[in-house]
Amino acid sequence: MKDKVTNKKGIQRSIAWVLLFFIVQYALKTPCFSQTQTITLKSERLNVQPKGFFIVEVIDSRPITTNIGTVWSKPQPLTAVLQGGTAPAIDKFLRRNFNPANTDSLTPIILVIKELQVSETLLPPAKVTGKIKMNLGFETYREGKRVFLTGGNATTTYTRSGIAPEDIIEPQIRRLLENELKGFSKWYAQSVNVSDIFAKSVTVIIEDDSLIAPAKADSLVYYNPNRPLTWLDFQGAPSVFNRWAAQVFTSFGFEARSTVKNRTVELRVRTKVWIDKTISWVRPDSKNDYVLDHEQLHFDVTRVTAERFKRKVQSMTFSVEDFSSEIQYQYLEHFRLHAQLQQQYDDETSHGINQGMQASWVKKIRDELHSYGIKPSAK
Repeated sequence: MKDKVTNKKGIQRSIAWVLLFFIVQYALKTPCFSQTQTITLKSERLNVQPKGFFIVEVIDSRPITTNIGTVWSKPQPLTAVLQGGTAPAIDKFLRRNFNPANTDSLTPIILVIKELQVSETLLPPAKVTGKIKMNLGFETYREGKRVFLTGGNATTTYTRSGIAPEDIIEPQIRRLLENELKGFSKWYAQSVNVSDIFAKSVTVIIEDDSLIAPAKADSLVYYNPNRPLTWLDFQGAPSVFNRWAAQVFTSFGFEARSTVKNRTVELRVRTKVWIDKTISWVRPDSKNDYVLDHEQLHFDVTRVTAERFKRKVQSMTFSVEDFSSEIQYQYLEHFRLHAQLQQQYDDETSHGINQGMQASWVKKIRDELHSYGIKPSAK
């Protein structure tokens, strides 16, 4: 029984050795796709000069970043790789052969590799056709976040026979990279002074609000110091919910538009102050100069608030990234203060009944208007 067990184990070992022999022989005869063709980018200065920017970082965003495709090297295909890795190799190359020595005052640009693919086809008897596709994106950092700028893609083809893969692929990659950087350099030169992405500061320009044209529907009366209110501006039906003699509906808004010049955002701001005639009203037996002056001062209070808003935004240092939200916030804040000031005016004057307080408010508001160079005409 012992001899049978021993013989059985010996047979198993023999079979194992035979299988191992055939596996090794098969592996030696089968093309090994794990072999690589390493391509080293030559350190030669690119024929393009960056003006105002430099490549701060190279990011490889391809799904597969371990290689750049396959090439044929008799008798089998090889996996093509850039020496040191795709992104590190291109980053190192650009730092040595593209970036200027001093980058302190330059715009940092991120180069994103979206596609870099080498593919070759073997043609009999000994010819190889190849294609290299490159797709790059260009970004920058803004408030610590990546911002897309532009991108470009290019393709080149070649045929080789009796030439090593790296001898034709390496210069082709450098040429594609050079062409992509030339395209970006042109785009950057055209955009840097007119795009808010590259702006460094914001300047506020207050425009003359007297240039505002009358509303087409003629339902609004815009504030004009030379054109005080008249009772003809009160066309609404008197309210049945209060006992006041008259009520004016006044408000203010602003328009803002921005342009970029020499990397500075010019923010042009124009305010609008108006009353709506269709909902402003007066009771027939209350049409006298005293009541009209009380309503006029409501209009003046709105103009004062608009002037305060203009001076506030003109004194602010706006961020390039969020100036639109910042000026909108200031408008809402002043609109809230406007409502409070109107309520305070009515409360302290008892809607004009307290003539002493009415006179005090007239002096206070019109003195402030005078300080802004606004002198309402006497009625």
